[in-house]
Amino acid sequence: MSSSSTKLGDDFLRIPKLIADRENWMTYKDRLSWSVDARGLLGHLEGTEKKPVDPLMLSGRGASWIPTTPDEIRELSVYRTAMKEWCMGEAILTQQIAGTIPDSLFIQVKNLVTAGEIFMYLPNPFEKCSQVMSVKLLQKLQDQKCPEKGNIREHFDKM
Repeated sequence: MSSSSTKLGDDFLRIPKLIADRENWMTYKDRLSWSVDARGLLGHLEGTEKKPVDPLMLSGRGASWIPTTPDEIRELSVYRTAMKEWCMGEAILTQQIAGTIPDSLFIQVKNLVTAGEIFMYLPNPFEKCSQVMSVKLLQKLQDQKCPEKGNIREHFDKM
């Protein structure tokens, strides 16, 4: 999340809740991605935005390392700022996902560590059913008929 990102209104970023019967999984996934991209957080969702590396973990530094030089102090400051931004991005994204999935699915993902892990898990119970859903949707589409004196435009919109 960069300082150049703009804060967008809640209505603009609102996505419909994922329906428990999986009917809207494909559109939910795309709308979530678009919403997250509008916030500049797509890297978190895709798992490409990596957690910053703690300077204490660099080779040769122990847990008792204390920065003493100006460069080390700057390095620690940059790390703390990057870590704060990364945590904020993760929190926003996990909350966005948590607020739009059914409780039964939330229980399954709540212990995953990152938003990317959660997003990678979501297709498991849904995309396995996508072929069945495609057949159901095709059948539903084929069953649609415009009434004899009905409005053809309304019929097309419904389809």
